[in-house]
Amino acid sequence: MEVAVLLESSDASRALALLRHLGKAGISAYALKLSPSWEDETRMPLEFRIRKASHILLTISRDSARSTWFAFTGGWCLGNDKRLAVYRRDSGIRIPGYLTGVPVLDTLDRVAAYYETERAEWLVREGRSRARSSLLELGIPYRSESLADCCRQGDVKAVELFLKAGMIPDMRDRAGVTLLGLALRNKHQAVAELLVEHGAALDLQSEDRGYSALMDATAAGSSEAVDYLLKRGANPNLSSKDGQTALVIAVGRNDVALCRKLLSYGADPDAVDKLGFSARKYAELFHNPEMVRLFER
Repeated sequence: MEVAVLLESSDASRALALLRHLGKAGISAYALKLSPSWEDETRMPLEFRIRKASHILLTISRDSARSTWFAFTGGWCLGNDKRLAVYRRDSGIRIPGYLTGVPVLDTLDRVAAYYETERAEWLVREGRSRARSSLLELGIPYRSESLADCCRQGDVKAVELFLKAGMIPDMRDRAGVTLLGLALRNKHQAVAELLVEHGAALDLQSEDRGYSALMDATAAGSSEAVDYLLKRGANPNLSSKDGQTALVIAVGRNDVALCRKLLSYGADPDAVDKLGFSARKYAELFHNPEMVRLFER
């Protein structure tokens, strides 16, 4: 981030004060001092002298408010979506109507505080822009379905770039399956953990069969993923569209270890599905002595 400070050529002391104050705040800045004959003073057009700056600070005085360079720069910044602000030392100076909505800063401290906030936002924007560029270099278009494909394939690097570029971790694919569900159904725990670290909701259920992340991990037999989700507070008693809980799914897999894990985190063995059967009842029907003993305990 770099700030170009534009002001009257006769106001060198103000330029020095502004640059010193911005420098103390860690903001990179340079000054351009302009006079009424600014168009004839340089072979390089003004827009090229300010184009490299990410932000423009117009210093307004009673003289500069009537200067052509002031109007030109303000109009150019607005037309080119350049981040623009105005600094005035005298609060009695009127701001031209075409700058309505542009931040007006009346003290050096406000100037520094404003650009500290801008720097934080700029860093976020730059990070997103770099991430999108990196995706394009990998040949991956910045689209939600591309992110879903990367979750299915377990491409941790690409998924991380998508998240850094601004994609939200709770998106769904065209079938309504959450990104977390896509990763866990395909046993890509590293992608699942990355999504959770970026704020993916643990108990968000997919629209196709109503599975939560815990149900998907259980159905895939991913013991480590089940353990990871439970430790982070996943609800073991959510039910799918057919009324089945993660525990019922684990019984259906005949997976005693997963059942034991789910029960230790409060899974209800007597919650019934739409057929009227509970995990305990399914355990009895499957005649697995170890499973039956687990539920008896």
